[in-house]
Amino acid sequence: MYSRVMRDLHIGKLSDEYGQYLIYLRCACGHIRRCHPHTLAAFAGWEARLEDVVRRLRCTRCGQKKCTVRTVPMTAPRGYRSH
Repeated sequence: MYSRVMRDLHIGKLSDEYGQYLIYLRCACGHIRRCHPHTLAAFAGWEARLEDVVRRLRCTRCGQKKCTVRTVPMTAPRGYRSH
């Protein structure tokens, strides 16, 4: 088995990369949540800065606002081949 290292994207606004990336949110308590930028854009708008939106988020497990963010590109599903 091998480990695939995904490169982080540098996202300023939610609309960067045309919204085609994943967001990993990690709380200080260790809780990790994966979401799509479409979810955050629904309440903040596409022109909102990712940093500002993350500051507003609250952990669903502990209720704290101590969240860090990591953005990675979307990957194709297993077995998908582009021709």
